[in-house]
Amino acid sequence: MPLRIDEVSWIHGSADCAASTDPPLQVVSVDDDTYVLRQSKCFSFEAPFMYLLMGSEKAVLFDTGASPDDGDPRKILPIREAVDMLLSPRAEEGRAISELIIAHTHGHGDHVFWDRQFAGRPQTRVIGRGVGAVQHAFNLPAWPEGQATLDLGSRALVVLPLPGHVSDHIAVYDPRMQALLTGDTLYPGLLTVADWAAYRRSAARLAAFASEHPVSLVLGNHIEMTRTPGELYPLGTTFQPDEHPLPLSAETFAEWHQACEAIGNLAERITRDHFIIERAGQS
Repeated sequence: MPLRIDEVSWIHGSADCAASTDPPLQVVSVDDDTYVLRQSKCFSFEAPFMYLLMGSEKAVLFDTGASPDDGDPRKILPIREAVDMLLSPRAEEGRAISELIIAHTHGHGDHVFWDRQFAGRPQTRVIGRGVGAVQHAFNLPAWPEGQATLDLGSRALVVLPLPGHVSDHIAVYDPRMQALLTGDTLYPGLLTVADWAAYRRSAARLAAFASEHPVSLVLGNHIEMTRTPGELYPLGTTFQPDEHPLPLSAETFAEWHQACEAIGNLAERITRDHFIIERAGQS
């Protein structure tokens, strides 16, 4: 029976990080070909989530994580070690992947910092940052319109432009899980928007896509909200003992789109039970 992601007990930091026993990286298996990884909040308060999806021929890792908060160069996030460990059983069974793709929901530093670990790895392609690199890698010439297929072999993902939070943001739809990966555009937390007009158009395009495809899970890159509706943890906290579940529902996705439309062209702060939208730089 597939794992229910909303029931996972994620590492969520410690009141005293010096005494924390959390690993730097938590790896959770959704099924034999799907893994969700979370970085420890005591390593980086951002505690981003990363997604490893495998097909019969290729695998893709969306995001590689954040640098340590204290800047200690001796602290290494074992992201390559974890990915290699997850891929190795396939090679032992004679089903080795032909290519590992390192991609990003977007190019902010807390999602790309550990790309360096994959430099020089055999049969690995690391997609660069910026709209041009993303357009080229996924064949999205009409950016921000259109969509592309990333075929992993018996598992075809849909990649959609999603600028607004940042210009090179994408969303990814996985029909197998009926899941939308929405990065920093939508997750249980404070959704900061750099380009409101682009963000609103992205919400409309993604809602149109979702209306034509079954969506059971919306999976973002962070958890910043408590289980109390509309309540955020303080920015920079390293301890979230009562945090909101990772997945958002299709109903919450629809509420997010409606909120974007309700705000209109005036990008004011708006609070809902499961997310808060705010233009970057707004207080």
